[in-house]
Amino acid sequence: MESTVSVSKGVFLFSNGFKRAKHLKKKSKQPLFDSLFNKEPWYVTYKYNWNAIEIQLKELHEKTYSVLLNDIVSYVKSFDQDHQYDSIEGIIPSATLLTGVNQPDHANQFLALIHKIREDVTPHVAMISSQDASTVKHLVESAVSQLIHGQDYLDDSADDSMTEQTIRLKKSQCTMRALHNWYQSKYVSTSPKKLKHAAPKKTLVVIMPDFESFSCNILQDFVMIVSSYITSLPIVLIFGVATSVSALHKSFPYHVSSKLLIKVFHSHPSHVYMNQVLENIFLTHTSPFHLCGRAFELLTDVFLFYDFSVTGLVQSIKYCMMEHYYGDNIKALCCSPDKIEETISKLTSVDLEHIRQLLSFRPFLEIQECETKIGLFEDDNFFREVLCKEMHKLHDYLYSFYLCVRLLSALVKDLPKNLLGKTVREIYAKCSIEHVTNTQPFKECMQLLNFQSQVKMADSIKNALKEINSVLQIVSPVKPLRSTPSKTNMNSIAVNNDLGQDFAKSIRIHFLTFLRQIENAHNEAPVLAYANHERENDLETDIIPGNRYKLKEKLLKATRVEKIQSEFEMVRSRFVSYLEEMFAKGLRPPRTQTFHEILFFSDLSSVKKQIVGSPRGALHLALNNPVHYLQCSCCHLPSPESISEWLPDVSIAYKLHRECGKHINLYDWLQAFAAVLRPDEEDDERYQDAGIQVRFTRAVAELQFLGFIKSSKRKTDHPQGRLPGHSKCEEMVKPTVISRDLRRPVLTIHCSIQRFRETGTYVRSAGQGRKRRTSSRDDRFIRLRVRRYPRLSAVQARHELEAVRGVTVSERTVRRRFEEAGLGLFVPAKAPRLEDNARPHTARVTQAYLDMNTTVMEWPARSLDMNPIEHVWDLLKRKVKSRIPAPANVGEL
Repeated sequence: MESTVSVSKGVFLFSNGFKRAKHLKKKSKQPLFDSLFNKEPWYVTYKYNWNAIEIQLKELHEKTYSVLLNDIVSYVKSFDQDHQYDSIEGIIPSATLLTGVNQPDHANQFLALIHKIREDVTPHVAMISSQDASTVKHLVESAVSQLIHGQDYLDDSADDSMTEQTIRLKKSQCTMRALHNWYQSKYVSTSPKKLKHAAPKKTLVVIMPDFESFSCNILQDFVMIVSSYITSLPIVLIFGVATSVSALHKSFPYHVSSKLLIKVFHSHPSHVYMNQVLENIFLTHTSPFHLCGRAFELLTDVFLFYDFSVTGLVQSIKYCMMEHYYGDNIKALCCSPDKIEETISKLTSVDLEHIRQLLSFRPFLEIQECETKIGLFEDDNFFREVLCKEMHKLHDYLYSFYLCVRLLSALVKDLPKNLLGKTVREIYAKCSIEHVTNTQPFKECMQLLNFQSQVKMADSIKNALKEINSVLQIVSPVKPLRSTPSKTNMNSIAVNNDLGQDFAKSIRIHFLTFLRQIENAHNEAPVLAYANHERENDLETDIIPGNRYKLKEKLLKATRVEKIQSEFEMVRSRFVSYLEEMFAKGLRPPRTQTFHEILFFSDLSSVKKQIVGSPRGALHLALNNPVHYLQCSCCHLPSPESISEWLPDVSIAYKLHRECGKHINLYDWLQAFAAVLRPDEEDDERYQDAGIQVRFTRAVAELQFLGFIKSSKRKTDHPQGRLPGHSKCEEMVKPTVISRDLRRPVLTIHCSIQRFRETGTYVRSAGQGRKRRTSSRDDRFIRLRVRRYPRLSAVQARHELEAVRGVTVSERTVRRRFEEAGLGLFVPAKAPRLEDNARPHTARVTQAYLDMNTTVMEWPARSLDMNPIEHVWDLLKRKVKSRIPAPANVGEL
């Protein structure tokens, strides 16, 4: 090789026409369930139904929050012009979004807000959490870094050429001055040549979703820093406040809050959004999957009393749906009505036999004729026809059931005391558990409706008509059966199909009729009275002189009138009677319907087992008994207190930690952990093994992350424990075997063995004990006072010790000092109670109380008043009676 030839000759960087090769995207693997069950009928139906539910949830979410997001975006867009910032110097435009307390679903809301702002207003958006803002420097660095580079992270199709690539700043270089220089170079062009191609100015938006978690001093400094750059940087702040606007004013003093131009936006409460999700998606007849009353109550209680998360509620319903469909092909009938006939034709004989074994099929079978019963068991084609008809009948029932639930909610939600509830979900839970028309709250609601005014009842009927019209706008679920005749006579099947869309139309006609009658009815009732001449004749002929009782009776009879119902009251009573009849027909619980197990999920035990409202309780159960969730035979334990080496490491560490109490020595914990994993090896070999130390360290870190343990600087002694007369400890026996035999914790056994090897005894040496509260001079003072005053009590001695010596002790401590000195305690004797035999004193209640609490002196009956107080009372009575006039009040007395 010549000396002029370089190793790097020909290695150049060509910017023209060169593009970096795009990274090949890995093919996404098919989900496990799709690869295993993609051909199973139950999984295909589940996947189709859940995809439809997700689409509805997305549409409802966009519809619910679209107005709020559009208002915030419009507010931010209004400050997108230069003159908005030049008008008021140093004022920062800011928006405050009231999200509500403990609502984790609002994280998705802020993500949707960021996406909306980037689409409509500006690509420069930064969202800062309190964890990234421990200091002002970290807050500024995080905000500037996201404002400059935030869009580049999301835009994968950006040009990667060196001429257009933005130089990425280090985190330490992200300052407000760097942001100012970047913004000036990007949007403010001084060169006339670049002025033609200059991009329009964009607003910089900084979002803080958890305002209450920030430090007040850090936020104040950040606002003042931004205020100094607001003339050259169009920055808009958005705060997410969970409580109220007052939290904003409490965090910012006047000199800081005066720099903010605040506008408040209110978000929907979480329970309102939950009601919308349930009423519009799950509690409708169009939903193919339904929850029984008990399971529905459990899921809503977890929402209301624990997490307030609508996303968690939807995931819980998804779990119930998976549990309902999993591995059962007959649940493929849990679909829309137009697919029932096709699904039934694909069922096998085994699937039909499973349907015959449903509990709801037996009552249906008992009311059929003998020939029909034989056909239902022997002829699969005939059974398919009957099944198809019953499934359509079940969908008609759902159509009427949910309509009646909504009508009942519209009629009773404004009644006093809310006996049945305010919302549709509360009424659905009651109606699906029992026949609500037979309950006392329903009867009381009907009585309250019978007392409603004319205007209020007309408004209630109008609201009910709106519900009926909204339901009738949906296409009827009834699909005509195929016309192919079956071999068995279908007319012999006993059916009662009087529900569905015809039922809803009949209700609408009746409600319109009652509404017209109520609006046109008169509210004044005629009064019928007796003739005046008849009253006079009765009074003249029947009154007997001197008989005041008969005179009073005749006068009351004369004033008595007979009132008949008004026209409105008669219409109202007929309307309430119609409601009772209609609801008794339409609100029958689902368990009364044939094949209701196909559409309704009722396995409450699995829901309680898997869906736990308290996460810490679920973690404790998983760590203490892993077989509850893992369902593996290797983790099975003979008793809850036992420990096996086959358990997960975190479970072993957790069970050992629970054995030792509040504090644990980390070295002893490691030795006990190693003794459980490798009981056959020596102590020095097993706990010095690097593998065991790594596993122990990881288990302790996991427990600390879960919040079950935390480090402490306090030094803890070795656990207490004794092994009385167990000869196996002197031999090479596993500590786990000794623990099982003696029923003592493994950690106690291991520490006791270690103590025996070090000290030669199992017994722990006695400590110094608690420091004595009184000195020798204090004890001498107590003894002298008691000897000088033998009737001195412990309470009096404690007060004197505190007053003279300045030592504060308890009464129990003084009593112990008495006992140490061999002095007795003075207890004042209780004198017997002296009472006479007056009736209040001899009552059973009084005697029972006196027997339990005091000693009463026996006093003979009809005895003389030997008590001097009686003479004093007698003298006072005589003096008071002798006064003329008698005293009128206590002061005169």
